[in-house]
Amino acid sequence: MKITTPWRLFATAAIALATVAGVTTPGQAEPATPAQGTAPTAAALPGYQVIHGGPATVDNFARMYMACPSGKVVVGGGGEAQGADGVLVGSFPSYVGGTYRWNIVARQEDQSQVTVTGHIICVDSTALPGYQLVNLPNANMSNGSSREVSCPSGKVVVGGGAEARGTSATLRFSIPIPAKKVPYYSWTASGRSLSEDTVGITVDAICADPLAGYEIIESPVTETPNPTRLTVTCPQGKAILGGGPGGYNTAIVSASRPEFIDSAHGYRWATSVREPSRSTAISSASAICANT
Repeated sequence: MKITTPWRLFATAAIALATVAGVTTPGQAEPATPAQGTAPTAAALPGYQVIHGGPATVDNFARMYMACPSGKVVVGGGGEAQGADGVLVGSFPSYVGGTYRWNIVARQEDQSQVTVTGHIICVDSTALPGYQLVNLPNANMSNGSSREVSCPSGKVVVGGGAEARGTSATLRFSIPIPAKKVPYYSWTASGRSLSEDTVGITVDAICADPLAGYEIIESPVTETPNPTRLTVTCPQGKAILGGGPGGYNTAIVSASRPEFIDSAHGYRWATSVREPSRSTAISSASAICANT
């Protein structure tokens, strides 16, 4: 299925995977129904909902988004660039026109289009006192360098994301940093260009007052044959809020998203990383959890 203008895919009320204004793809869109999944709603996280869109084939670097329903805020989200050569360029939150969104930017090596999926995690706006989006604007960095945006004092990071910018850009990692590693909660990201010495990096953190049962879970650093796929599951009785991929060396991220397990366990975080210059990839994955 090829996506073209006007963008009409997954149009179901406020739940949509769509191009951001000003970014278009050629031709005529084929309407489709989004796959929607909702983990068990909990008193600690009223309105908890995970919404999925796709797959959809779009032009490289087309900026896609999914939106939370009215009255809800975004706590996390993700996406996947499908195929052996898919690259996840951006996966990050935003607030546009009174709506909280999760944005996905992807591309495919040596192709003009890429097939993507989008995922967004939402909760009622009353679920997170002190809710705040914090953005670190784009800046060019040397390949492999990282940038970090911190939450205000007294707040924890419940989610976050990043975008790598450039014609051959890719994300290398995009993960939360717990206060046990630094004296504050933050989100950090790194990217690399496959053709230049520098890459643009924008970083976003979703912050809120501390939650019951809040914790950041990090998987062990693992080296496996390309692509390395890792999953992180919250302890029983907790729901996943957000997560991210950790890549090392010349890593390329192709997926970072919530993944449904079953009705009893809800969702876990799944990532996929590869290293083009090696037969194996070294990576980790992080998940942010809170009580249900």
